[in-house]
Amino acid sequence: MQELGLTGIFFIPLALGTAAVIFFVMRFRLLHEIRIAAQKSLSALQKKDLPVFYSSYWLKNACIRRFLRLPPSMESRLARRAADNPGQTRRILARLIRKQPHNAALLLMYADLCRLLHHRSEFQHAVSRIKLPFFFPSALKADYLRLCALDSLYQTDMLAASSQCSGALKLYQKSGFAFEEAECYLCLAQIYRISGVFDVAETMLREAAKIYKELSAHAKYAETEAYRGLVEIGRENYPAAGEYLEAAAAVCRQYRLEKTGADIANWQGLACYLQKSLPSAKHFFASVLHRQSQASPEAKAFAAEMAARIDLQKKDFTAAVRRADEAVLIHRSLHHRPGIFENLYLKAEILYAAADYNRSAEILTALIKEKMPPSSIYYPANAYTLLGLIYLETGRLGPARTMFKNAVDMENSQNRLKGAAIDYNNLAELALREGCRGEARTCLERALKYAETLEDKELATYLEDKLKQSEG
Repeated sequence: MQELGLTGIFFIPLALGTAAVIFFVMRFRLLHEIRIAAQKSLSALQKKDLPVFYSSYWLKNACIRRFLRLPPSMESRLARRAADNPGQTRRILARLIRKQPHNAALLLMYADLCRLLHHRSEFQHAVSRIKLPFFFPSALKADYLRLCALDSLYQTDMLAASSQCSGALKLYQKSGFAFEEAECYLCLAQIYRISGVFDVAETMLREAAKIYKELSAHAKYAETEAYRGLVEIGRENYPAAGEYLEAAAAVCRQYRLEKTGADIANWQGLACYLQKSLPSAKHFFASVLHRQSQASPEAKAFAAEMAARIDLQKKDFTAAVRRADEAVLIHRSLHHRPGIFENLYLKAEILYAAADYNRSAEILTALIKEKMPPSSIYYPANAYTLLGLIYLETGRLGPARTMFKNAVDMENSQNRLKGAAIDYNNLAELALREGCRGEARTCLERALKYAETLEDKELATYLEDKLKQSEG
């Protein structure tokens, strides 16, 4: 075997050393370009109101391609456009996905934009269509897990949501993607807040707020502080809730974040409403309704619904119906069926309180015939109960019994004990009107058992008194 000369012996390590120097110089230049691009992107983010679309992965991808003198990828261009105009980009993505139905990257971006823009059914459909390729960037796998967590949250599968979001958080932390890490903390806070684990939710929100503040993402920081207010509302600690919400509102005023400010004003109104401070609550909801283009349609719909509830309590039925109709109209423009159902039921409640039984019954009958949308506060048993009360008021005892029995069967099937207790009480009232005291006692005893299980002292006391009266 031919031996290497002295020149060859020294050439190999020299070449390797030179290559290593070139590699580290190029790596330093690339990281420098990524940092500059991130700073520019974050500078733009600081001025944005909600909704915010931001993707560290596609920002980094665009920098690498530019450094290698490659044209930007279609996804990178779309991510940049989505940061500036999420609504328009969502429509562009919808057209592209029809041509490329299995493009996981496009579906991920489309799903995220649907979520940000409150197109919940489209978001859930898009997530269900995503099939990740085996070789797929870990950051996009993290995006998928985070969106799956939000989908599970909407479907109230809290265990799956927590597991998926924790998985996404670990991948983002490994990639060093701070904004997305904060998004995961915010998602976990929602999961724990809804589950009633307020201490953990508070911890998650503190972590998210810390990151958003460091990034000077003002709208996201204000949103996070407002969620801390919602946690305190869940604890019924209204003074602390008011402080967090006002601090969030102050950030919105400072940076002129009108849409975020409208959402926070709604939450301030909700806090006042729960404290029965109706004039203050009405002031906040009115401030949202009077913002013309700044407040989102969703914010205006919520404000109109809450204003209707306040007018109902004040027995201003004409104003309450007008506000409920306004909320229904907005939800119809958004094709948001849960919101339509909830506000139509509210309108039926208002008409019932105004003794306009015919119009109330028409709405309730239509709601019962419709298929209930998912993720709705409205529950069909409520419509059966209210329709039964209308029949009871108008002396139609047979149809009233049918409605109450349908309601109680539905409540029992879903283990909604309070609803079942109320319906058994209604059946007892019906039996008393028919002179069937034994049947009335049986129904009241069942209702009382449910109230005691729930430890609802007010309802239990009412039912005990009624049971004594039925025996007298």
